[in-house]
Amino acid sequence: MGSVLDFDSSKLDMVLQEYGIKQAWINILATHLNGLDDFAYILDSDEFAEAAILNEDLIAELSIGDIGVLYEYSVASVDAESRKSNGQFFTPDDVAKFMVSFVSEFPEGIWLDPCSGIGNLSWHLVVAQENPELFLLNNTVLSDKDELALLIARTLFTKSFQNEHKNLFHEAAHCFVCFDFLSVADSGSATLLANDQDLGAIPSHDFVIVNPPYLATQRDARFETARSADLYSYFLENIIKTSKGFISITPQSFTNASKFADLRSLLLRSYSNLRIFNFDNVPGNIFRGIKFGSKNSNNANSIRAAITVALPIEGKCQITSLMRWRSAEREKLFLEVHKFLSDVPLSEAFFPKVSAVMRDLYLELLQKPTLGSICTSKRTEFSLFVPSSPRYFIPALKSEVKRSSQHEIFFQNKKDRDFAYMIINSSLMYWWWRVRDGGMTLSQETLFSLPMPKFKINARLIKMLEESEQVNKVYKQNAGEAQENVKHPTSLLLALNHAIMPEYAERLMSTHENSEFAQVQYLSN
Repeated sequence: MGSVLDFDSSKLDMVLQEYGIKQAWINILATHLNGLDDFAYILDSDEFAEAAILNEDLIAELSIGDIGVLYEYSVASVDAESRKSNGQFFTPDDVAKFMVSFVSEFPEGIWLDPCSGIGNLSWHLVVAQENPELFLLNNTVLSDKDELALLIARTLFTKSFQNEHKNLFHEAAHCFVCFDFLSVADSGSATLLANDQDLGAIPSHDFVIVNPPYLATQRDARFETARSADLYSYFLENIIKTSKGFISITPQSFTNASKFADLRSLLLRSYSNLRIFNFDNVPGNIFRGIKFGSKNSNNANSIRAAITVALPIEGKCQITSLMRWRSAEREKLFLEVHKFLSDVPLSEAFFPKVSAVMRDLYLELLQKPTLGSICTSKRTEFSLFVPSSPRYFIPALKSEVKRSSQHEIFFQNKKDRDFAYMIINSSLMYWWWRVRDGGMTLSQETLFSLPMPKFKINARLIKMLEESEQVNKVYKQNAGEAQENVKHPTSLLLALNHAIMPEYAERLMSTHENSEFAQVQYLSN
């Protein structure tokens, strides 16, 4: 089978330029079916009345996921702002297979993909069934506001699943519904309800599998989650309110950002059986780290994703850490990520991203006082500087560094300052940031929420930290300017860990690694 990474986009560009996106894809599909007797009737349908056969089958041997990438590229080529404005990221085939692997745990019912695009998720859902053709006809609904994407999906699904139903393209037409999933809503406020806002307009279904758009938008009072001002939050709200259960892939930001508190509350009120798998974006990335066809010099996909499984049966809520893995470990990730699930308390305030490796540590720290309790809002002579952009470490410094963004925090006395100096520079702060956030920056809120176990201030370690500040400076270019930081040696971090949390000293060190599998040795302990 071919790969989209080997695809010559210039051929697609020529077809798009000559025919425009709609006619180009009708021609591409017609060429793909040309000469196949079982599908000749499709080419005789009204949808393909104006089709032209191209010199080459551009999608031969490509997977449904690869074809989705080509369609994404086509949309972006025709309208450079469209991809950005729609916030679409097509689901890679291996991710779709992982999501579909949970379907067997759901009761029988109708599955809706409410923003299906060309149908990658639903294709993998259908192909995994004992009788894909019947499952498509009786248990699958693809919905999108993009009519062309639905036509592509309908054509590809017919080619893949037609068996006994020799007129499947037409028989399955009811499974492909053009509908704007966010055209309806119910915030619970009677003053906002109207006929055109009735959630009953959503295609009938029992369960949902979805990769919704990821995009900040305006606050929409029709939604209970309006303060999130985010499309994926609005999608999840409608899904929760109309479905018995769902499987989704979204940004992981809903686990911690304050603006998603209403969404977290809605999830917890609606489901007692949740599994949330969180994925970092370095060094490996769920979306494979590229935007095929991007004209931007930076073609990395920076989404930190979460796959959520909400089951309509009694159970418990589980969550993983913010999983890191190397590219070579991608297959292993999907086979073994469940080992990192832990049943720590989830709350409206935040969903802690804690693995089974660190579960006991997290529970032990829950009742501890926080760093904020020893900080003061008044400027004093006792302060620390904490850079606000973590890398694989978070230092606290007595001397200011040359960088654009850092927190300066103040203490009433030297003892409190040195206590904080040790704990922030240990691995505990870095781990806690990944539990509470793990995004692009370290907020003051997360910094002040750091739990503080009891330990003795160690004068020798304080001196070693002060010396390290002077000799272990590192620099990273950002917007053409060198951002100064301090990276303490691992031996010093380990010594701090032993002084602060001796039982967890070694495993806390493993949180600095670029693969969560460095912690596997602790899973059985």
